[in-house]
Amino acid sequence: MGAITSEIRKIFTTKLWWGMGLGMAMFAFLLSMGAAALVGLTGPEGEPAAFSEMTGATGQVVYTAGLLGNFGSMTALFPLALGVLLITTEYRHKTATATYLATPRRWIVAVAKTLSVVAVAAVLGVVHVIASVAGGALVLTVFKDQPLLLTNGDVLASFGTSIVATVVWALIGFGFGMLVRNQIAAVLIAVAFGFLGQLILNIAFGLLGWTTAGKFIPGNLTTGMLVTGDPTGGLSASESPYFAWWLCALILVGYAALLTVAGSILSNRKDIS
Repeated sequence: MGAITSEIRKIFTTKLWWGMGLGMAMFAFLLSMGAAALVGLTGPEGEPAAFSEMTGATGQVVYTAGLLGNFGSMTALFPLALGVLLITTEYRHKTATATYLATPRRWIVAVAKTLSVVAVAAVLGVVHVIASVAGGALVLTVFKDQPLLLTNGDVLASFGTSIVATVVWALIGFGFGMLVRNQIAAVLIAVAFGFLGQLILNIAFGLLGWTTAGKFIPGNLTTGMLVTGDPTGGLSASESPYFAWWLCALILVGYAALLTVAGSILSNRKDIS
């Protein structure tokens, strides 16, 4: 318990976490405003459009827009980068050495660091929910005269799953940072894949017709996990491009677990330097 408390205190006494949180909140606010602006629009002849009315599924899109692959998973890049920075900073400044010397059983250190990442990412997840609701509600209330549906079951569920998604993205970054210890390289690779890499894969898989392969892209898994209904109100004739929400969550958690466990094993086998 002491190791966990120490790791959490180490994170929350720096400016990194709230700096990331501020940036994440700004993007979440703006992207939810953008998604809310689509609600209530109609076609050129007045026919129903994809987001012509506010439903539970539409609310899920509005209040989790920043994390969705459709919007480039923009806010997911913040916990991803945070996870990378938290561990690579320790390698860069050799602070991990003192931790390993103070706690010789390295598995305890690995667990403590992992739980500390979960804690700070959960805080960011709550911040993301608040900022997203603020941005979406502002547009829906002032400009759209649409119901907020904040007590809708689907919307409430998306609040919880968005916090989980934020934690998972942070753990993916944390595990990747343990595998690629060079801070600059790790951050650049992680963020480049999180933004451009996923975009390129989506385009490539779409052109090749590999719809099943596209479902395994982290951003698409996040979308499938957060949006459990049809936000188009039945206007989309094609089948869902995502797995079931629970399967999306399991696969995404599996990615995080694989990277975190692999990184922890590598760290445990490395000599202290």
